[in-house]
Formats: sequence, C-alpha cells, structure tokens
Amino acid sequence: MESKFHPGEQVKLVSGGPAMTIRGFHFDVLANEYNDKMYDCIWFEKDKDGKQEVHYCPFYTHEIIKVITDQ
Repeated sequence: MESKFHPGEQVKLVSGGPAMTIRGFHFDVLANEYNDKMYDCIWFEKDKDGKQEVHYCPFYTHEIIKVITDQ
C-alpha cells in the first residue's frame, strides 16, 4: 500500500475545519481489510460548556490535505 499520509501528520478537510491528526489507514471491519483510500483521523474541539471533546472519523484521501506549518 502506497501511503499519501503518515501517522502523526496534520491534515484538514479540503472544505476547511479544524486540524486533524492521521492515525493510519482505515480498517474496514465488514471487508476485514485495510482500505488504502481512507485514513482514520482524530481531532479535539471544545463543546458548548468548554469541555474538551475528542472526535474520530475516517476520510477518503481526496477529502483531506496536509496542513502546512511554519517551522
């Protein structure tokens, strides 16, 4: 599997939104295999009460782009 993104890299949706971290390829439990066209992403946001929430979702490769950071 050729990997466009690597675990730990920061990405965001092409349409915008918060920075997310790549966890790795998405495992499709129904097909019982990794899908090399999808990546599991994780990100954090505060809820309406100011408490930190964690979010997790798989996204297709064409839906995400790398976040460019100044170093």
